[in-house]
Amino acid sequence: MSEHDLITDQGLLALEPYAVEHAVILAAGLSTRLAPLSYEHPKALFTVQGEVLIERLIRQLRNAGIPQISVVVGHMKEQLFYLEDKFGITLVETDDYLIRNNHSSVLCAASFLQNAYLCSSDQFYEASPFHRWENGSWVSVVQGLADNRETPLRIDSKGRVASRDIRQSDDSWYMMGPAFLDQEDGARLVELIELDYDLPGTKEKLWEDVLLDHIRAFDIYAKPLPKDTIFEFDRMEDLCSFDAAFLENVDSAILDNICRTLDCDRSDILDVEPLTKGLTNLSVVFSCKGERFVYRHPGAGTDELVNREAEAFALKAAHSLGLDSTFVYEEPAEGWKISRYIPNCLPFDYGNSAHVSGALKKIRCLHDSEESSPWSFDFYEESQRIAKLLRSENAPIPHDFGTMEAMISKLAEPMRLGRSRPVLCHNDFYGPNILIHDENICLIDWEYAAMGDYGCDLGNFIAQGSGYSVDEALAVLPFYFGRPPTKAEAAHILMCTAIVGWYWYVWALYKEHSGSSTGSWIRTWYSAAKQFGEAAMDTIVNQPNDIGSLSEEQFNALVNLEQDSSAFIEPSILSGLGSLGLVDDDGITAAGLAALEPYRAKRAIFFAAGFGSRMLPVTLNTPKPLVRVWGTRIIDRLLDAVASIGIEEIYVVRGYLKDEFDQLRAKYPTITFVDNPLYDSTNNISSALAVKDLFQNAYAFESDLLLANPSLITKYNYTSNYLAIPVDQTPDWCFDVDGEGVICSIAKGSEKPCWQMVGASYWNAADGKQLAQDLPDVFSSSPEARQIFWDDVALDRKPQNYKVRIRECSSDDIVEIDTFQELQELDAAYRTDREGQ
Repeated sequence: MSEHDLITDQGLLALEPYAVEHAVILAAGLSTRLAPLSYEHPKALFTVQGEVLIERLIRQLRNAGIPQISVVVGHMKEQLFYLEDKFGITLVETDDYLIRNNHSSVLCAASFLQNAYLCSSDQFYEASPFHRWENGSWVSVVQGLADNRETPLRIDSKGRVASRDIRQSDDSWYMMGPAFLDQEDGARLVELIELDYDLPGTKEKLWEDVLLDHIRAFDIYAKPLPKDTIFEFDRMEDLCSFDAAFLENVDSAILDNICRTLDCDRSDILDVEPLTKGLTNLSVVFSCKGERFVYRHPGAGTDELVNREAEAFALKAAHSLGLDSTFVYEEPAEGWKISRYIPNCLPFDYGNSAHVSGALKKIRCLHDSEESSPWSFDFYEESQRIAKLLRSENAPIPHDFGTMEAMISKLAEPMRLGRSRPVLCHNDFYGPNILIHDENICLIDWEYAAMGDYGCDLGNFIAQGSGYSVDEALAVLPFYFGRPPTKAEAAHILMCTAIVGWYWYVWALYKEHSGSSTGSWIRTWYSAAKQFGEAAMDTIVNQPNDIGSLSEEQFNALVNLEQDSSAFIEPSILSGLGSLGLVDDDGITAAGLAALEPYRAKRAIFFAAGFGSRMLPVTLNTPKPLVRVWGTRIIDRLLDAVASIGIEEIYVVRGYLKDEFDQLRAKYPTITFVDNPLYDSTNNISSALAVKDLFQNAYAFESDLLLANPSLITKYNYTSNYLAIPVDQTPDWCFDVDGEGVICSIAKGSEKPCWQMVGASYWNAADGKQLAQDLPDVFSSSPEARQIFWDDVALDRKPQNYKVRIRECSSDDIVEIDTFQELQELDAAYRTDREGQ
């Protein structure tokens, strides 16, 4: 020391071995106990008494002369990037915070733990505990913590940490605050963390726990700090009690959402507790004005899995139907939701017949409600999408994945064939989402709700933790149907259960691959897919080797039974179908539905590109198919008809005023528009050319047909055909046919009996494939060919390639409106001589 009590250069040199070289700040954690605020910002960035926590801590370290500061970041790390430029610190990034406690963060900063402070970013030190020099390792301790959440320590007579103290009293000492580790102890801590890393239980341990597990290997002193000089903020109440203005000043859109929705002040939000349930979202329960609510915050990445608009639609429908009394509000654009919290709910019991009966009646109420969502959800298609993601990311695939995937793929088509019309489904209907309270039942969590197969709701109910055997699952179905299920219905539910179980299993594999554990659920879903998949496969027996080789009599019989299981079928035909396993006592079987599949219409094409000049003046600003007749757009009747038979693949070829067709999306969200840039220089062959690859198992319509009889648009067709009207003579386009009803020729007008052409046709798989080849061949053959109607390709230019029948209808069934005069004759709204004008 100098004569003025100042340290000399020699003194500084003597202190050099004791210099603190680093400081490591741990700031990676999720801080779930500070939800919902930690859903928006890392806890380290909270402003307390006018200072950002981590900035205050860095300044205290800098003021103490600590040369190197490293911050370990994970949760919302991007919000902390600015610290590098502002303070010249080093960021160390980790993703392990998702699955491990902070011992993993210490391990990430191993290279900085030589003569280093180790600090938590969520602590507030009234006075700085840091110094330029330290003499040996220590941990800071505080005596007699109120409401402590720490482990009490036993300190020996020399002031060293000796062990954990099994006793807990008002004068117990607790580890709290920063620690200092010299070079030897820092290296030893890292070595022990690595040694214990893969042991059971280590994942959940704090670094302090690892230290105390091996405390005899260290020579670490306890450094007492006054408890009123160090503050740790684990809960929102901790922050509010320390800083009375914190809640009012904190930047939180979540608190603003709650206040705006519940018409309250921030100070009204009390007793906030995180909820741990749920595999996709983050939620808290809180009190406001004497009521308890749940705030649901969308989890990271859930926008890729959950359609929030569809969820909001379903929540409103469920609330209006009395199925979900908890719903308050959802913001679909952002995905947050507020619900009422129902306390003291009984756990749903799959063995309680009252619970099961009540739940299945609730879901039947949803299915029978006629609520129609613009969105749909297909469990099999979604499972294929996620499986593709797994493979594209080179995720580890279980050994029997391919075998199970092949089994499920065999069930997918029979399941789809066995469904009825799409209905609004919950799509996550299982025990945890069924609340039992005061003898009432409430269905919650509508994230996956959309139009779908009713059987998939029952499949969810069974596959997701029911513990049912196949027989037990079938035994509860009468609660849903109100009667014993038919064999076809039972088989359908088994298929749905297998496919739903498979979907959730594949979803779980992807979650696990992404670092999120699904716990025991992954085994539950795997078992359901396997058990019910094998049972469902047993229902698909005696399927014919060539399901496309039905006779026309067999085809007609199966179609009749598909529409009405009690339909009369000639006994010899019925017996033959039974011997093939296509029908049984309950009607058509899954194998029978599979036999009809090659004849099912899978898509519909609408030609709507033309100008409609003969409909002027109404078509000056409206494409002809969009003209309204009796208040409804002409094309809507056709679209409704194809939708009613389950066709979701709909294509509209447009040209003139093409953007006007966008209005159809609101009512028909699955529609696909195909633009024809040649519509004004060619005939409609160019429109057919634009969709040449889509004619297999497809209806093709002129979009100006006014359909009065939607039953003409049938789900199944035995062969390619045109609708046609028998007439004695006609000036319009017409067909001549042979004795089997096959079209022999097409002409403009006839003075003898013929079949007047209607612009509605169906093309089977073989003919549709042939059209894909013939359309471009004919179109490119000559300039003249560019001006023909598309129908001429199959019926006039290359008839040898096709066998197209007529299907009879009448002039009352369907009308083609060619001129404005015909429009006026049909709809008085277009007449100028109406009474009263």
